[in-house]
Amino acid sequence: MKKTKRIAAMIAALAMMATMAVPFTMTASAAEVNVKVQTDGTLTNNDGENPRPDADGISHTYTAYEIFKGENVWTSTDSTDSSIGEFKFNITGLGGGVNWSTTDGLLKDGSDFMNLKPDGNKTIAQVIAALGTGATDAQKAAAIARVIGDNIATGSPEADELAKIFEKAKTGEGTKIPTDGVRMAEGYYLVTDSYTDGANNDAVSKFILQVAKNDDKTGNVKDIVIVPKKSYPTVEKKVKEDDKTVTGTPINDTNTTEKWNDVADYDIGEAVPFKLYGTMPATLADYKAYYYKFTDNLGTQFDQPTTITINVEDTTLTATWNSATSEYTVADDTGTNCRVAWKDNTLTIDFENIKAYTGVTTSTVVTVEYTAVLNANANIGLPGQENAVNLTYSNNPNFEYKPNINDDKPDVPKDDNGTPDDTTDDKEKTDKTPDDKVIVFTYELDVNKIDGTTKGNLPGAVFNLKKGTKFAKVDSNGKFLAWVDAAVTDAQGTTSLTSDANGLFTVSGIDEGAYSLVEVTPPTGYNPLTAPITVTISATTENNQAWAFEPTSALTEIKLNDEVQDEGTTDGKRGHVALEVENNKGTELPSTGGMGTILFYTVGGIMVVGAGVVLVTKKRSKNEQ
Repeated sequence: MKKTKRIAAMIAALAMMATMAVPFTMTASAAEVNVKVQTDGTLTNNDGENPRPDADGISHTYTAYEIFKGENVWTSTDSTDSSIGEFKFNITGLGGGVNWSTTDGLLKDGSDFMNLKPDGNKTIAQVIAALGTGATDAQKAAAIARVIGDNIATGSPEADELAKIFEKAKTGEGTKIPTDGVRMAEGYYLVTDSYTDGANNDAVSKFILQVAKNDDKTGNVKDIVIVPKKSYPTVEKKVKEDDKTVTGTPINDTNTTEKWNDVADYDIGEAVPFKLYGTMPATLADYKAYYYKFTDNLGTQFDQPTTITINVEDTTLTATWNSATSEYTVADDTGTNCRVAWKDNTLTIDFENIKAYTGVTTSTVVTVEYTAVLNANANIGLPGQENAVNLTYSNNPNFEYKPNINDDKPDVPKDDNGTPDDTTDDKEKTDKTPDDKVIVFTYELDVNKIDGTTKGNLPGAVFNLKKGTKFAKVDSNGKFLAWVDAAVTDAQGTTSLTSDANGLFTVSGIDEGAYSLVEVTPPTGYNPLTAPITVTISATTENNQAWAFEPTSALTEIKLNDEVQDEGTTDGKRGHVALEVENNKGTELPSTGGMGTILFYTVGGIMVVGAGVVLVTKKRSKNEQ
């Protein structure tokens, strides 16, 4: 935080100039200025930084409260040429935007303001007392401004605390500053920032102490542009794609060998890897403590994660589910700062103060990694398994949030009276990012066993679906359970896929890939298949870092053996592939070149020779007669 400018440059030093003898003085012709708020993000604030993101005066309300009255006076330093000189800003009185009352305001004996020691020596009360009992409001204002300006640097913690004192003492409705500006009297102001409950994913600026003065000698009303400094974090969720090539990388993640993506496809029963990324606001230093909470809704299609790895700059935390206590235990935490919970298919990772960890800066990216098993509740094809994360965060640097990270009580930013946040005041203390989503797909193979001639359905055929040497095991409804090493039937399911009365069987909940369908038992009276059938499922999915959050744009096509499966785009349709398998009755020649052909030729030859022998024998017998 730059501290090169002092409030003295804006107030106190100028107030002192009012007592100096000068050859010539002249008040600027316009005692007003046009004050407006930057909305395009092109200007820098008093700390030399551009606000991130751009200030949006449309949704925000900026209000100015007059602290000191003032005037900008042209002071000539040449008695013969009035054009040579400079403007000097003088404090002329106490402003009407804050309560200066000696009864219940800033000047009340014993108030926080009166007890301030800007110079580390004298209190404000002692500075005023030194003026004597007959001091005017203008003299008090000049003295107060001088001691504050000489000793409190702009942007310093002391300046922030002073602004908070002024904010608590503000009175009236103040002056609203529209985006196109408003004419205001010259003076020194406190500017506050707020936004409506309807706004989302936002933050407010620190209180601004702003001088409004006109140094245009032509008499024009000069524009004073207030540059808010507000910022908030962002969040991304990714799922690891285990097969396809993924383009692009997530937030600050340069490891291109990891296929973190917005879209992936898996078997039911597989542990699907997920990763969350959370950034810090550019205004992190403005907060003494910063609340930070991931809310990750997995839905009913995924089982609860059992182990979660959390990285916060130099700290790695491991959250492990403890079935005995039905809660997560977080190892290597700073006190009880991080709280991990699972409720209603939602994972929450709650940091009472993310700044409590070593090395956390504005460039820190918090990551959370875990796996969750895709379960039997999974949707086949569309609509897939959408799941999303959002981030709740501190959004008001002016609010003094004091969490205790070493007790068992979970702390969140609260109202001044200690009431927990609710929908009516939440915008003042915390806000929430939009959801960031990923989607996971799984597919279904539908097989129809038919007569090769009549095309009628054939029940009773038994198959195995294999992936390499592994067998697909399914439950009684054809829902995929697991890949197993050998053919098996048990209480959970079977590897025997039997066509029903309609000639159908399904394997529901498998990833894309290459499989083989092996006939174990043909229908009664039918010839068996002579070789396994190759089954290749290929899905066209969105394999980059940004998809449109529409399932139909995430899964655009599915093929079986390179043939498009046109089953429409409605839920439960795209994602199914259909295969017809024919069997035939009667005697069929085995495959060409096989042992059956040799046997056929051998038997046929013997029959021909035998016929010849019989013919010769009969002919001889006739001749002898």
